[in-house]
Amino acid sequence: MDNLELEKLINEANLLLIRAESELQKPQKEMMSFAACQNAKLSMLMLLKAYLLKQKIEIVEDANLVELYEKCRAYDPAFNKIAIQEMGCVSGTHCRMEEYCMHSNYVIACVDKAKVIRTMLYRS
Repeated sequence: MDNLELEKLINEANLLLIRAESELQKPQKEMMSFAACQNAKLSMLMLLKAYLLKQKIEIVEDANLVELYEKCRAYDPAFNKIAIQEMGCVSGTHCRMEEYCMHSNYVIACVDKAKVIRTMLYRS
């Protein structure tokens, strides 16, 4: 992946994160927490991919969130503080979205984790 493709991946991840954040800014009755959750998780997936690609670490194209996170943790133990496995939606490689994404406080935590990953990407 060249720098332009990496930049495009990062920009797309940032756009998804912005969408998630803006969804959370809406009044409770109008907020679509499922949409915010999905945007945040997809952003995390792309940011983890971008981090690994920036470090020149090979990844499998269809790797899931947990697999990418584990690769990042193996490369940089600082990723341990993010604790993706504690997210209520992720269990191994299975995502229980319907049980997790409907609660705004869980979605806020998901968005916060994506922000931490983004910061780690920019600092690398």
